[in-house]
Amino acid sequence: MEPKSETRGAMSGDGLPSRLRTALPPRRRRIDRGPRAIWPLYALLTVLALGYVVIELLGVHWAWLDGWGIDAFELLAAGLCIAKAATMRRGRIAPVLLGVGLVSWSIGDVVLTIQSLGGATPSSPSLADAFYVSFYPLTYCALMILLRTHVRRFSLANWLDGGVAGLGAAAICATFAFKAVLHQTHGNALGVAVNLAYPVGDVLLLGLVVGGAAMVSGRRKLPWLLLAAGYGLNTVGDIFNVLGTTSFVGAVFNAIAWPLSILFVSVAVWIRTPDVRPTVSDDPPGFLLPALAAASALLILFVGSLHPVGRVSLGLGAATLLVAGGRSALSLLGLRSLTEQRRREAMTDALTGLGNRRALFQLLEAFVAEQREPDVPERSLAFMFVDLDRFKEVNDSFGHPAGDELLRQLGDRLRNSLRETDLVVRLGGDEFAVALLDADADYAVTVAGRLAARIEEQFVIDAVRAQIGASIGIAVLPDDATGAADLVRCADLAMYRAKVAGKRFAIYQEELDGAANRMQLVEELREAIEQGQLVLYYQPQVNLVSGEIDSVEALVRWIHPRLGFIPPLEFIALAEDAGLMATLTRFVLNQALAQCARWRAGGERLTVAVNISASDLLNPDFPVLVQGLLAAHGLQADALVLEMTETTAIADFERSQLAIQELHDLGLIVSVDDFGAGFTSLAYLGSLAVKELKLDRSFITRLAEAGEGRDLALVRATVELAHALGLRVVAEGVEDNNCLGLLTGLRCDLVQGYVISKPKPADQLQLAPHVLPAVAPRRAA
Repeated sequence: MEPKSETRGAMSGDGLPSRLRTALPPRRRRIDRGPRAIWPLYALLTVLALGYVVIELLGVHWAWLDGWGIDAFELLAAGLCIAKAATMRRGRIAPVLLGVGLVSWSIGDVVLTIQSLGGATPSSPSLADAFYVSFYPLTYCALMILLRTHVRRFSLANWLDGGVAGLGAAAICATFAFKAVLHQTHGNALGVAVNLAYPVGDVLLLGLVVGGAAMVSGRRKLPWLLLAAGYGLNTVGDIFNVLGTTSFVGAVFNAIAWPLSILFVSVAVWIRTPDVRPTVSDDPPGFLLPALAAASALLILFVGSLHPVGRVSLGLGAATLLVAGGRSALSLLGLRSLTEQRRREAMTDALTGLGNRRALFQLLEAFVAEQREPDVPERSLAFMFVDLDRFKEVNDSFGHPAGDELLRQLGDRLRNSLRETDLVVRLGGDEFAVALLDADADYAVTVAGRLAARIEEQFVIDAVRAQIGASIGIAVLPDDATGAADLVRCADLAMYRAKVAGKRFAIYQEELDGAANRMQLVEELREAIEQGQLVLYYQPQVNLVSGEIDSVEALVRWIHPRLGFIPPLEFIALAEDAGLMATLTRFVLNQALAQCARWRAGGERLTVAVNISASDLLNPDFPVLVQGLLAAHGLQADALVLEMTETTAIADFERSQLAIQELHDLGLIVSVDDFGAGFTSLAYLGSLAVKELKLDRSFITRLAEAGEGRDLALVRATVELAHALGLRVVAEGVEDNNCLGLLTGLRCDLVQGYVISKPKPADQLQLAPHVLPAVAPRRAA
């Protein structure tokens, strides 16, 4: 093999700039721009390289240019690489190795030029070969360090991609290089070894750099592609040199391959790469290089079946296809895993980790489809629609991050409260659903009670305690529905009925929840209101100072001729939905004020309390209606108390504030009912013209159960703050004398509950004086 100047140029260009450029990326910080004179120097190198190409194409040959000129070109490229290493504070090992390797190659070229002076023929092997061959291990080490810097952790896919690309490039190189080298190899063993070192070195070098280019991704790929192009030109130059071609094209390509190779590699050194070293590839490394390599290997094997190619080439080609097959298998496994992951993600709620609506309907539809199959044993599925109460107030009071954390904690509670065969999903917002396989309505009721209790337990979020509730609707398949969507609708209707009734849960009833029956029920309610078929019951409120009845609350009742007693909150919800609320409120007000007028005419100085809805409060004609009814029954404004829930008061705060103020200006008492069920503060109520506060019955229930402790302190603080704001406090839901005594000690103003009297028709109500004779002395004490 001839070690002439072209050979040294090829090898020289390869190793040098390539490795230096490679040295730059290992640093974590941003790669320096370097002296501004670098880019003018590259412009000069480009002009010189193009000029050399033109000279070769013209067939002009100058010995000094082919010798010392190429040597100077290589030394300048080596200097640029070393200069790049000098600009780096860390990670200099790779550029130093590249620079040393390139200097070694350049020294070999200088030695070869000296040996060729006067037309002398250098010996083979010679001292120059020692410097040439030293270039390869230095460059390999630099490339490995650079690759380790650009990809900090290699996946199996990275290795296989690099292996396919590298083996394919090596197979191509071996096909053209080894056969020619083996034909031209002769002489002693040392000479044969030296001559074989070049093609072997080129094969390994090209395989390594092409494999590296396949393994990196993003902006890091460009330098590696330039390195691969440079080393590819270097290898082609070596092949033409080995073949000793005398054709014009071969001679020209033999001459220009090395300077162009040097230019590509040197430019690659100075290209910027991302500042931060990745722990893994940022983007998929791509399939172009591995695909081209595999296609080339397949072509080599095909040609090898027709013409002798060489065992090394065939072996490398077969290895390329083998690794490519492994990579394809890995891709299929990855695709299957990714598909499964995407399927799970599509079925999972991102916030809670529970299933989502899609997962629910997949289960329900599969269950329905199974039950429609012939000869399949009949199974039942109980479904629960869970809607959270007061969750919006948590969001408004503590912020959405707190609300999200509450939902995450709730998801864990629900999951841990069910069997493994049950499914709990988040439908969205504050709605959840539970599917109980092989369960009937009785079992669903048990589970609903358990879930409601778990939901009502306090949540601790960043040292803040929050408490919510839930309304649960229950429907059973196939008893209540025949399809998935119908089942969810039935449970939703039952949930709504539970919510308006203030219950934890309700079971779907066709008579109340069915669409057709619901429309019929609305019409029957309209007739009942118009024909005066609704009746009022009254529950006394006793003054704890005097022990006498000061007021009564009017509670509307509907005894349906076909369905019997219908809870008020259920038909009140119907009235709201059907637009009958104004008519219903007018009926109740008229009946209550008429009864109050009769009591007052008989000497009883009672006031009557009537519940109103948000639509009543925000109706601009409502104050006029109240005034007219009071006047019609000969009553003053102090005869009537209007009760509204705290959620009604804050639903549209500005409008509610104005409406309440207008009622107050008429002399009416406005009371906030169910206070404490939400998160409304007393300070917030201080901006409303209300005069009375009714504690939510949940406070009183816990007080009766616990007696002392946090509940007692909470009620005491609420009463004291309400009094400080000038509000009268009413406790409803008082069931026993023990609770009554506690409320007396807490200086509560009025009490209402079964301990006094159940709600009764007016003619059955006992209005005896001093209902609580024993209370006043304790009160005074």
